Parts: sequence; structure tokens; C-alpha cells
Amino acid sequence: MNRVLCVATMSVCVLALPSTARADDGGFWDMLFHWGTKFSGYGTEFHLACWSDTHHKVENCEELFRGFRNAFHPEKNVHYFTEYLNNEAREVPFARIHHEINLRVSYMHSYGLRIPNEALAPDDPKHDDSRKVQALKPLGLYNYRYQRFDAGGGGGVILLFGEDVHPVWRGDVRAYVSSGIGREWYVRTDLSYLTNTITGADFGHPTANFTIHPGWNMSATLGFDLRRVGEVRRASSR
Repeated sequence: MNRVLCVATMSVCVLALPSTARADDGGFWDMLFHWGTKFSGYGTEFHLACWSDTHHKVENCEELFRGFRNAFHPEKNVHYFTEYLNNEAREVPFARIHHEINLRVSYMHSYGLRIPNEALAPDDPKHDDSRKVQALKPLGLYNYRYQRFDAGGGGGVILLFGEDVHPVWRGDVRAYVSSGIGREWYVRTDLSYLTNTITGADFGHPTANFTIHPGWNMSATLGFDLRRVGEVRRASSR
């Protein structure tokens, strides 16, 4: 990936929204489809625990933004992924981190019309309602990695709020696959089942003919993880 495209895409992923949580020296662009109300957003994953291909725990798997100081030269990053065998430390290349327990956190917001005008009652006072519906999406996930491919699944909730929005939530159970592209970049596809029903009244339009039913949903992600690039050294001590 050439540097101009890398800088532009990273700027979108990292800077486009204020108050976006990030860990793992990376982030992702997240979208939800088939809602009627369209959402996009940004987020990150916190790596709570990792294990190598030999099933030993890997320490220092979560790097908490350290890689951003070399964001445009990620090959200069130094990682301290370390496993201990009989109290002897040895470094673990990123490709050998096969198992992770992660907390994925996204902040999302609607774009376009909150509810399509054709679903509104003729006497609804708020046609062309483009006020944002906001969402927080925490998910607990298991991730399995093999070479440049990841797969996993888990679940959590999507919490919806905003001006004139009744605080509501949807359960989210999902599976996903992803593939590394370039060096630190990856693409991911998620298949989710979303629970609970949301109506126009929840979004401030009690007379609207608008309902979001429980059902399946696809999401697409472009992300980066700076743990993938750089030199690995074993930690000096536990």
C-alpha cells in the first residue's frame, strides 16, 4: 500500500470521530446494514489474554497505543510478546499468537435520515429528521489466528441513545472471518444475529410505520493492527 493511501486511510480510522476508544495500537471502521436507519462507526479491540500455538500464555499481548509513535514507520516498532517455558522466557512472533480473548468496543452513529420519510405519518412534525442516533457496542470475542487469517465469535450488546431517543438495546451474537492485507491492515466480515425490536417510537416518532425486527445482519470492516509489524523481543523479566 503506498504511503499516501496509508496516511489517508489511517486518518479516517483514527481521527474522524472524537472520544473513540482505542487499544491494541489499532482500530477499525465498522458499518451496519439492513437497519433502515444506517450506521457507521469506529472502534478498537482490547486483548485481554493471548496464547501461542503451543498453548502457552503470551504476555504483553496488549500494547495500549505504544505503536502509534511509529504509526508511519511501523517496521520500527518493538514488541515484547513473551511466553515462559520452565521459567525461561522466549519471544513469540505475532504469527504464533493463535488464540485471543478480546473486548471489542465500537462507537457508532447514524447517517442520513433517522427514519425514511415514507415511513412517517403525514402529520409528523419532524420530516427529514437527520438527527444522530448514537450507539455503543461492547463485544466479548474469542479469536483464532492462522497465518494471515483470523476467525472467531462471541457476543455483546448494542446500546442506542441520542436526542429524543428512548434508551434501547439489542443483543448481538456474531461470528467473523478476517484476512491480513498489506502489512498492518486487515479486512473483516461479521455475521450477526441481533435481538429485540425497535420501533419509530424508540427513535422519537411514535406515529411512524417503522420497525426493526430481530434478524441477521452483515457488517464490513477495514482495520489496522500495528502489532503485526516490527521486531519482537522477549521481555527481560516477568
